[in-house]
Amino acid sequence: MSDPINPNSTPVSGTDSRKSKLKKKAKWPLWKKIAVTGGIIVLLLVIGIGTYASFLISKANNIIDTVGTKEVVAPKDSAKVKPISILLMGVDSRKETGSLNSDVMMAISMNPETKSATIVSLPRDLEMKLKKNGDSHKANYFYPHFTLTEPETAMKKTKDFFGNFFEVPFDYMVTIDFEGFKQVVDQLGGVTVDVDQDMYYVDNWDGTRIDLKKGVQKLDGKKTLDFVRYRKSNPGSKFETQESSDPARNARQQQVLNEILKNLKSLGGVTKASGILEAVGNNLKTDIPASQIHDMISQYITIDTQNIELIHMDGDWISPYIVVKDEEIREAKNALKLRLDPNWVPSSSPNSTDSSKGTDSRGNNTNSDGKITPTRTPKPTDAPTHTPKSTIKPTPTPTPKTSVRPNPTPEDDDVVPGLTPDPTRKPGGSVTPPPSGKPTTPPKNTELPKPTPTPTPQNQEAAQKTG
Repeated sequence: MSDPINPNSTPVSGTDSRKSKLKKKAKWPLWKKIAVTGGIIVLLLVIGIGTYASFLISKANNIIDTVGTKEVVAPKDSAKVKPISILLMGVDSRKETGSLNSDVMMAISMNPETKSATIVSLPRDLEMKLKKNGDSHKANYFYPHFTLTEPETAMKKTKDFFGNFFEVPFDYMVTIDFEGFKQVVDQLGGVTVDVDQDMYYVDNWDGTRIDLKKGVQKLDGKKTLDFVRYRKSNPGSKFETQESSDPARNARQQQVLNEILKNLKSLGGVTKASGILEAVGNNLKTDIPASQIHDMISQYITIDTQNIELIHMDGDWISPYIVVKDEEIREAKNALKLRLDPNWVPSSSPNSTDSSKGTDSRGNNTNSDGKITPTRTPKPTDAPTHTPKSTIKPTPTPTPKTSVRPNPTPEDDDVVPGLTPDPTRKPGGSVTPPPSGKPTTPPKNTELPKPTPTPTPQNQEAAQKTG
């Protein structure tokens, strides 16, 4: 069939026309489809991740600005260039307990140049004193004490107190409520840990119920909190389990911390960042400036867990406290200092002629195996064998009806505010009870007792026979 407009054109048959149309509608090869589809998916992912990242950054900025202080940080003091130290405490603010007890206490030092950190866990029952000769208290006593007595400066007082103990000035302090801890773990989908023993404890008063079985398992937020807090069981109960020591609990806390850090750095942690940020923001208090928090995140977000040194202070249980050897305390102090300044040189331990021996914080001797040997009072020398001559009976002196209050002792000045001093308490918290069946003060208007003759081997032997 010729073209009426162009008579010289070549006729096109019906078959050729159909082939031409088929060529125009030919399908793409499989590789081309995959390439285009993949490109679209990648583009959507980039757009989606970018949008989500922008959303997260915006949300994170809002939370950080709410949690952090408005203080301006000089560039030379930024966490990007300057090592910093932080005191971290997990507090229990449940209404049922009516307290702010700190069951988790960690001293942290971080170095931006080496992108590394040291974390020291303190036993909650560690024996500590507000003043050198003052009353003893457990380590978890002091933050609640300062919060109740001096709420405006509680964080500073707490930092100063623990800073003096570690000989490291803490730049900042962070407290996170246990409810926030549970929410973070739940947002991560739980953590996998090795439960070292069966754990059972019920306290109907504050609603605590811990029931865990030994073995590797994945725990949700509530059970993870039970795992790191477990200390004692219910004596006499058919479900009674072995109690846990503070060092064992510190080891569990660090195991959980490692798992949380790994999960946070994984893709799953990133995709759940929004919920994690909310959980932390709603349950965290700190004196860190907002700009410093931003710098810390940007500097340490990629820290390798291999560069995190975990130290938990052990000790001996001397009821009702954990008493830690001086050498162990010194090692923890040195680790924190070295992280802040790698060029710092530890001073030799005082009076250390034999490294296998030392003392603890109470002044007791410690053996090479770490066991504490209490300092003994020297045995008195034997009395002379001769019998002393009788002395003249002293003239009785009447006791005045009114007595003058003695000058205050060092212990009087060191009483922790809010506590009633115990007149029988010795420095360090020990109490010496009065002799059974005898009055603590002499009766008025009576003669002084006659002096007791110095014991001799003869009358000592007679006393042993009659006794």
